[in-house]
Amino acid sequence: MKLLHDARKYGARVALFGRKINLAEDPLGIIVQMRRVADGAITPEEGVKAYHAGLAKRGLKPFRPLDDDLAITDPVLQ
Repeated sequence: MKLLHDARKYGARVALFGRKINLAEDPLGIIVQMRRVADGAITPEEGVKAYHAGLAKRGLKPFRPLDDDLAITDPVLQ
């Protein structure tokens, strides 16, 4: 979500996340949150938290804990 946010911040008009969406626990849920981040309605952190809340509401177990998903691990984004 941070990559999407920063891309928009610096003028990107298109972002491709096919594999990340396809391999997500809830593809539609992640698209909804990514769209909200792309529109500037929420921060990347809020998007990750909302995505995890949506997983819990649907009874789906996330692949990674929330704290791990909130961590920025890509050196380009730090």
